[in-house]
Amino acid sequence: MRKALILVFLSIISCAAYSQSPIRTCQTSRLDSLQWKDLVWMFSQQDSISNLEPYQNLTLILEDAQGIRTEKTFQSDSTFRMNDSVDEYLAQRILIDKPDLTAFWALELEDDIRLFKSLKDSLHAKFKFRQYAMRYSSETRSLKQQLSLQKRGRSKIALSMHNFSLAADVAIYRKKRYLKRGIMYDKMGAIVKDLGLYWGGDFVGFPDLGHIQAFKNSAALLRQHPNLAFEFEHFKSNYEQIYIQKANLSRVDLVQDTRDLLEAMNEFRMMQPCLCEIARPIPESARYWMESYQQNPKPRIHVNVKEQWAYVQRGNNGYFFPLGRWKPQAKM
Repeated sequence: MRKALILVFLSIISCAAYSQSPIRTCQTSRLDSLQWKDLVWMFSQQDSISNLEPYQNLTLILEDAQGIRTEKTFQSDSTFRMNDSVDEYLAQRILIDKPDLTAFWALELEDDIRLFKSLKDSLHAKFKFRQYAMRYSSETRSLKQQLSLQKRGRSKIALSMHNFSLAADVAIYRKKRYLKRGIMYDKMGAIVKDLGLYWGGDFVGFPDLGHIQAFKNSAALLRQHPNLAFEFEHFKSNYEQIYIQKANLSRVDLVQDTRDLLEAMNEFRMMQPCLCEIARPIPESARYWMESYQQNPKPRIHVNVKEQWAYVQRGNNGYFFPLGRWKPQAKM
């Protein structure tokens, strides 16, 4: 079975310690050892989502606790297929064109995408009402399109099931006239739920009558496919901001799905290595190679376990960060 080739590389950690709040922060902690995949996660943590252009290569440099230096470089490979090398798998996610998430995760989500398509066809076949017709107005969506919709206020989330071909928007017509709302959407929603899908009309806080999807929410998707945590981490601060805004108004009930997602993300990342947000001064031991890095600009992360810092570079310049672990946000 092909899905057996897919390595679930994230270990699940009990969330009991942070059940009171879904917010986590990177707190300075000593790390005695790191794996290559940890460096890719760290680079991704400091990567900006404002520029969706992929990188051509990524270099990982690791100095261990004994001062021994090793280096690894990945080149962008459009023919890449999932394998058991977790560091390469994660690196290629950074290197391969970011907006096309369905293409990259096609093997991971193959069975779910196939089932969703079948159920969509069933919905279309079962929607038989005199003078009314339905069609799918939007299905697979690129990440760039999703971020544009969010910016314009037409979507509340940065990452949608549309991005994984697991959601679709339905338009209902009466005698060729498009209906924005009405009882027919409720009837359509009833069929959707009978088929085992989820209807956007049931969404709390942001009902979407014409929306259907394969999973209850993003948390349910993530718990079934832990590898997707790597996607959602890009938007961690965005989801936390949405949650905090409503929590400050005592309206957490409106963002329960967001809280569920943050808790699911925490299950896979709590106590894992991270880079603390405050940049630190250039270490004396790094000055001898800084000039060569700046003369040869390329995406790289250089981690020194002995001195507990990481250097992240994407262009001509880079920044140093203290090493740490993801932990529950300290109480105010």
